[in-house]
Amino acid sequence: MTMTSLAECPPTGDGTECPAEYALLPPSGGEIHYLWYYIQGSIMNGDVRRSLYNSWGFCERHAWIAIQVEASFRHCFMMGPAILYEDLLQLAAPAMAARGPLKNWLILNRLREKGPCLMCDMNLGPDSKGVARPEMVARGRDTSELHRLAAMSRSFWEQTVCGRCLGDDAWPRCRPHMLEDLLQGRVRDLDRHLSMIQRLKRHIVRYSRSFEWAHRGTATDEDRASLISAVGWFSGWQPFLSMVGMDHR
Repeated sequence: MTMTSLAECPPTGDGTECPAEYALLPPSGGEIHYLWYYIQGSIMNGDVRRSLYNSWGFCERHAWIAIQVEASFRHCFMMGPAILYEDLLQLAAPAMAARGPLKNWLILNRLREKGPCLMCDMNLGPDSKGVARPEMVARGRDTSELHRLAAMSRSFWEQTVCGRCLGDDAWPRCRPHMLEDLLQGRVRDLDRHLSMIQRLKRHIVRYSRSFEWAHRGTATDEDRASLISAVGWFSGWQPFLSMVGMDHR
């Protein structure tokens, strides 16, 4: 099977998607090598942060790889991603709250990517090698910790899965599919989506605060689910749905 190269893979949100077989490939040594340093602190680098804000996180493939690798190395101590997605939801909620006759255009303009996926821009793809040791690559490919997080919070995140990603009639839309629907004039329930984003924002604030010593032990399963829901909403759900056995393709 011939795969699309990373450099040729278009960003989500512009009416196109990475091929499913590309998005579902396991993380490469190069991707894991980069993400090891990303979770060690480069996530807080100003240029990295600006890139993530401009692209609303990573593309679908790299968003889920980043969460999987972080979970595998941190044993689900997901403070870094929780803070990042708290920031992104804080930006997305007012963007979704547009009103007036130009509401749809304003939402479309505010929520589309203003730059490429950080890892795509670095040509880190399924065939990139890096210099990660074999044991690091094996650990980075271990999905057991993400499975554990998904299982404990499933009753909450599954309510937010994009109906188009899942292939059913559910009303939620991830950001990329919502932008497609807006472009094609078929979007519905925008107020319902805004309520969902506001709810996710409240819970991810609680989740990110639970990593502080003064608030330790306060996170609920719904708070934990907000991270999964946020990743899916910003970037698309397909790799995660495949992992948990909900892939319809």
